[in-house]
Amino acid sequence: MKATPNTKAYIVGGGIAGLAAAVYFIREAGLAPRNIVFFEELDVLGGSLDASGDAMHGYLMRGGRMFEEHYVCTYDLLSEIPSLDDPAISARNDIFHFTWNNNWRANARLIDAAGGIIDSSKMGFNWLDRLALFKLLFLSSESSLGEKRINEVFPKHFFSSNFWLMWCTMFSFQPWHSAVEMRRYLLRFIQLFPQVADLTCVYHTRYNQLHSMIVPLQNWLNAKGVTCRTDTRVIDMDLLESGIGFRVTSLKTTRKDGSDERQIALGESDLVIFTNGSMTDASKNGDNTTPAPLSPTPLGGSWALWKTVAAKRAGFGNPDKFIRDVDGAKWLSFTATVRTPLLRKLIEGMTHMTWGREGLITFRDSSWFMTMHPHFRPVYPGQSEDVDIFWGYGLHPDAVGDYVKNKMSDCTGKELLRETYLQLHFEDHLDQLMAHSEAIPCMMPYITSQFMPRAKGDRPAVVPAGSQNLAFVGQYAEAPEDVVFTVEYSVRTAYMAVKALLEPKAKIPPVYKGQHDIGVLLAAARESLT
Repeated sequence: MKATPNTKAYIVGGGIAGLAAAVYFIREAGLAPRNIVFFEELDVLGGSLDASGDAMHGYLMRGGRMFEEHYVCTYDLLSEIPSLDDPAISARNDIFHFTWNNNWRANARLIDAAGGIIDSSKMGFNWLDRLALFKLLFLSSESSLGEKRINEVFPKHFFSSNFWLMWCTMFSFQPWHSAVEMRRYLLRFIQLFPQVADLTCVYHTRYNQLHSMIVPLQNWLNAKGVTCRTDTRVIDMDLLESGIGFRVTSLKTTRKDGSDERQIALGESDLVIFTNGSMTDASKNGDNTTPAPLSPTPLGGSWALWKTVAAKRAGFGNPDKFIRDVDGAKWLSFTATVRTPLLRKLIEGMTHMTWGREGLITFRDSSWFMTMHPHFRPVYPGQSEDVDIFWGYGLHPDAVGDYVKNKMSDCTGKELLRETYLQLHFEDHLDQLMAHSEAIPCMMPYITSQFMPRAKGDRPAVVPAGSQNLAFVGQYAEAPEDVVFTVEYSVRTAYMAVKALLEPKAKIPPVYKGQHDIGVLLAAARESLT
């Protein structure tokens, strides 16, 4: 269909996918910004790209995403968005300039139980590992894998290799996650194999991603006149079937507390963009003296709406496939605020890198399988020079710690810090570090739910067959060949949605395919032999 001067776009969900869709509606399709309306359940936009807090009360980031050279949709999106600090520099170029000037170089990617730095330049494969890896990479299609798990296609030894330890803590994979998703990641990032150990391939934002991406996007949209209704849920969609397909005819909304129910009728040319599902849904925070509780229900508005519409019509996916196994999808993260330069000096002495440029540090033998990420300062605009921030998470949240004899999931911020400092073997400085540090833990029941084993059709197509005005976007819509748990995936689905609804024959920037480059293949093969 073609947009008219009266075409309205209703965007359900204010995460990066929804924001990207709004930008593309304006920039690519010429929609009037006043005709674009967001419905967001939270009181802020940004979805999973969030950041909050201050030096006095402690900072909090539930997580963060890494970038690499070939995130073509993301960089295209940000190419005309002014950066937070300087309107003369785009948000895209701000990422490039910051990365080039402050690139990561991990000298302590893996740490052993004694606090020693492991030589992670060696992948640590045996021949059975290599055989399984190449077999998975060069399958004729992913459909033959069905709902197999990663540990069903790799031998036991593979999971003790340096490659797996670095790969899974970089991307948050677990052995029971989908082999299809693992294959997509291997293909999508095969060009990064030589840099998996030192992380020099990683691009990253100047500030946290709320301030480096979401706030600039929101500022741009607000200046254009886009409408945003926060604290608002869409609880249902009415569908009208016809001989040529179906269309959404109305949306039912309420305030987040269930009050003020409204029915919004859609015109013949109106469009709906829906971010179905949320990996950070039902997240709960603790504090320095309180654990973060696991509370997977009630489901948030995006999951509830997806379940509602999926029950109405085939082709809308299967949300239960992703949320039925909380223990398989959850992990615990924490954000530490450190008000002493001591930690910075100790980490720099260990890694021989400036604080923030080391990237990820994984404690290989930790019972919690814990990783910490010291953030380049400032992470937040206005952050004081005497405050440092690091972020951490554990892939084994129900294991008992090596030093703190408690499950990670039951730990307070103070206990998480103690375990981290002792894993680093900073015993001689423990009292001073603890006296000037606090941490906010965050339990996320569905954080890796998009990796759970699934079959074709469990994620709906961006524009389902027969749809005249509805598109799904985000981590639980299907973008063939690209990889979930990335900003690029969300932005790509938004681009696909806008183009498919308004310009069905338009071409989308292709996913980078390093496996078709003989140089990339040879470099990856050489790396696998180490």
